[in-house]
Amino acid sequence: MVKKYTCTFCGTDVEPGTGSIYVKNDGSLFYLCSSKCRRNQTILKRTARRLKWTEVYEERTRRRAQAARKRKKAKAKAKPKAKTPAKKETKSPPTKKAAKPKAKKPAKKSATKSKAKKE
Repeated sequence: MVKKYTCTFCGTDVEPGTGSIYVKNDGSLFYLCSSKCRRNQTILKRTARRLKWTEVYEERTRRRAQAARKRKKAKAKAKPKAKTPAKKETKSPPTKKAAKPKAKKPAKKSATKSKAKKE
């Protein structure tokens, strides 16, 4: 039976009879689904985690989103709930304080007097 491999760069399945195998000098094998993956991994030496079109990137972002949700839930649980005030005895409504009269500002001098002084 023919084995199915997953692309070592992008993470998609490599169908039997398609793709290529890249062998490094140290003997490690890379199963690549397309020339796009081969170029990005071997020639351009990019990391799949940083490319949005790869499945590895999607898994990483999914894990980050789940971790953020967990942290948010833990924070919400850690916060103490606001205490509800005990029922107060019935009191009469608060009385309004008398408004204080505002102090009057001194009247401004008229413009005619200042003109007369200049002349």
